[in-house]
Amino acid sequence: MTGLSWLPRESPVGPTGAPARPMSRLLSAVLVFVVGLLLVHVLFETWLQVLSGPTSRDPRVNLENAAQWPKQLKTALYLGLALLTVVKVALDRQWRRFCTVADLALLVLGLVMVLAGFVNDSSTTLMGEALFVYFRGVLVFYALRAADLDRTLVRRMLVPVGVVVGVNVVLALVQMIAGRSAHSALGWVDLTWAEQSRAQGLQPHPNHLGHLLGLALLGFVAWVAVRDRVRPLWWVLATVVAVAMSATQSRESLIGVLAAGVVVALLVRRAARRVLTVCLIVVLCTAGQIAVRPDNRAEWERRIDNAFSGLTNPAGSEPNRSTGPPVTSPKPTASTGGRPTSTPATSSAASPRSSASPRPEASPRPTVAARPSGPTATTTPAPAAARPAAPVREIRVLYLQQAAQILPRQPLLGFGIGQFGGVVAEKDNPNWHKNPKFGPEGFNRYGFHAVQVDSFWLHLVMEVGLVGLTVYLAWLAMVTWPLVSRIRRDRRMSRAPDEATVWGVAAMVFACLVGFLSPSMEDPLLPPLLWTIIGVAWWAAGRPATAPVPDGPEPDSVDRVDGEVDTQILSTDEILAQARLARAPRQPG
Repeated sequence: MTGLSWLPRESPVGPTGAPARPMSRLLSAVLVFVVGLLLVHVLFETWLQVLSGPTSRDPRVNLENAAQWPKQLKTALYLGLALLTVVKVALDRQWRRFCTVADLALLVLGLVMVLAGFVNDSSTTLMGEALFVYFRGVLVFYALRAADLDRTLVRRMLVPVGVVVGVNVVLALVQMIAGRSAHSALGWVDLTWAEQSRAQGLQPHPNHLGHLLGLALLGFVAWVAVRDRVRPLWWVLATVVAVAMSATQSRESLIGVLAAGVVVALLVRRAARRVLTVCLIVVLCTAGQIAVRPDNRAEWERRIDNAFSGLTNPAGSEPNRSTGPPVTSPKPTASTGGRPTSTPATSSAASPRSSASPRPEASPRPTVAARPSGPTATTTPAPAAARPAAPVREIRVLYLQQAAQILPRQPLLGFGIGQFGGVVAEKDNPNWHKNPKFGPEGFNRYGFHAVQVDSFWLHLVMEVGLVGLTVYLAWLAMVTWPLVSRIRRDRRMSRAPDEATVWGVAAMVFACLVGFLSPSMEDPLLPPLLWTIIGVAWWAAGRPATAPVPDGPEPDSVDRVDGEVDTQILSTDEILAQARLARAPRQPG
């Protein structure tokens, strides 16, 4: 599927209504091909690194010492997409197509982030790296908008990804049945997830596989929402995918799929019963896993208990090393090591080896981990054996509580991009959490050794403040609104919306909810998948609703985003070009 085989079968029209030039057609094919290559690559990236790395049980050691060419290739693909997109837009003179409200909101967001970096002493290099990580997935969105998409190109881009998704489904089912041996056979050295009965397929973390399968299920949800009939075989295949997703025990993916499904049911309405049936299948599959697997059931119970424990024993209420336990602290549990057991037993979406591991050695306890973020007392510290241990609590709850105390110091623009809780901050300064701007003793990580803070939205607001968070949400709303508008207009006219448009809305809802419980919006996997779906959804929403819809983009007399008629006056050459195109015989399929 390279070279000329990727060119569309019919000659598309360019932005002026005339047939696109051969070079423009070639660039469209190359853009779509590179996007497809990037999607396949990110699905194999970490697995390839693990295979080439040492055999340490610590996955971070493996990845640091493994071959770096997969990461370098990924970066090259992103930069290549950016360059090809600029060339394509310049060749076709399509600049005005990138002047929508969503594009303006993205520009404002970038300026706010840069401002947050400048006022908080982020270096130029640090800001550049942080912006790239924040928005690299968006490059896919702009590449697909610049390309002259048609059904053939979209199909050729998504089919290889679908094959890889199918491979991950099969591997997840095998891991669910065979357990530890199936994980080892794929080359995984760290078997934390096998010991917790969680499938991961070829992904570094079960949550990553849950995100992938969740988006796939939402594609099925969008499809059944617009179809008149659905064959039983498709329901069987969807159930198999739901079983595979339940084997990951990804709680955030479960919440994201259910919430997005409800949104689709309310938005489309014509097939709400089918959509809710898919949600019911997902719930039943997850409940089945919990019922038949004691490990999964114990994990759910532990997570719920830890969350309530975090609410009743908030961050800062743990025993102070200098003054002993606070008077208002509830009776704590005993500590086997004589030190406060402040390490929460929760898993990280960003690190395969997290404090969720049942092994005691999985969570190192640095001396600063048990300290609250407050002034250091000057009284004589109590003996270690006399200090009771803090209860085990959910790490996300502790981080949120602690951030709520720190953010009011710099609420508007936060503490600067690249300086809090992300991969860029970790790379620039492994001790970022000790920065005195977060308090006299920094940000308490409670011994949690995942690279990233386990919530994208928490990470975002701490780096860019409430102003940056508001602009970010406004940008996502501006991206999603044209899709919602098109679906509502189709519903008013008693037309079935395009499944790609519905899928785009569902994917955005899914990603936003998942971002509360993981750093997924900055991960290598979810952003390119999400923005591919959004890019295809924008193309589908911009096509005319009249049937049949020809392959390739419509003339500029029809708005590509919301379908409203553009009242611009065409030149004589443009009118003649459209007339010739209308009279030209259609080539067979």
